[in-house]
Amino acid sequence: MFDFLRTQSKSAAGAILYVTVGTLAMIWAGLWYFYFISPNPNPPAWQSFTCLGIILSGFAVATIGLLFGLIGRGAKAADTTVGVTAQAPVAPVATARTAVANPAPVDTAPVGAAPIAPVPAGMVQ
Repeated sequence: MFDFLRTQSKSAAGAILYVTVGTLAMIWAGLWYFYFISPNPNPPAWQSFTCLGIILSGFAVATIGLLFGLIGRGAKAADTTVGVTAQAPVAPVATARTAVANPAPVDTAPVGAAPIAPVPAGMVQ
């Protein structure tokens, strides 16, 4: 019964707001034009300017609202991930510093790594 109270996305709420405000601005400015300005043979310039500005602004805001919904829908589709790629495990590489701190026998070197020669004690910092 109260489905209209459910949470909606920000893009949908923004689009509804823009379209509503723009449409109401066009309706009320059009009413103003046809009721006050149109019957008057020489309306004041500021009234014509303001009325036309409000009509065009309402049209622009309604258009932004329509585009806002399309852009929001496209951005929402772009934010979803299609698939996650898994990286292959990387074998740790022994560096000279770890080899000096933890000397290992030459025959237990990792597969694919070159054996590391021990560093003389006088050369360690």
